[in-house]
Amino acid sequence: MIKKMLGVFSAILLVIIVAAVVYVSMVSLSDPALKPVSTVIESVTGRRVTSVVKPYTTIKKANEYTCGDVEVYYRGPAPSELIGLDHSRLLMKFPEQAGWKIEDQGDEIVITRKVDGLCGMHKEYRHLGLYNGRLAVYQGPLGYDGILLRVEESIKVEALPEPLLGQLRKAADFNRLNQSEQLELKNAIEFPEETTMNNVLENLDEYNE
Repeated sequence: MIKKMLGVFSAILLVIIVAAVVYVSMVSLSDPALKPVSTVIESVTGRRVTSVVKPYTTIKKANEYTCGDVEVYYRGPAPSELIGLDHSRLLMKFPEQAGWKIEDQGDEIVITRKVDGLCGMHKEYRHLGLYNGRLAVYQGPLGYDGILLRVEESIKVEALPEPLLGQLRKAADFNRLNQSEQLELKNAIEFPEETTMNNVLENLDEYNE
């Protein structure tokens, strides 16, 4: 009976030893591509690398538009290809010269890309201003004059009411105005879509040349 028990115990012990040897061999000889980058660097260079992205790290990716809006398009667990990367490796994957910005917030890494353009909502915005001394229509909110849609050649700017003419002149310096002045301009010459703006322009027909 004792011999039988010893035989069973020996067999179990042998299985455990074989499993341990196989596991160690797989870890030691596995393809470096399957290991975290920090582990590969440390094994090759002997230099300890501190991982920024860990298995429990949350990744947030966002676009930051010229109009100032930030649109988050992903927030969740770190993708497998990012786990184990340190800050320098993240910068290689998301280079600053390409418009990327990385913020380490502890358990969350925020990866933001600057986009030269307007967000979906502000693409519909219109505002009035001046272009070469003529009344002009721009796409986007006040403070962004990157897209000139058209110039209202038929409207005589000099004949416009002084309050409106003053607002049009201020529009070019919108980002340097105080908050109350900005709000005044928004209420007067910024529109959430083109139809509302066109209705205002129709009321200016009396100032046609």
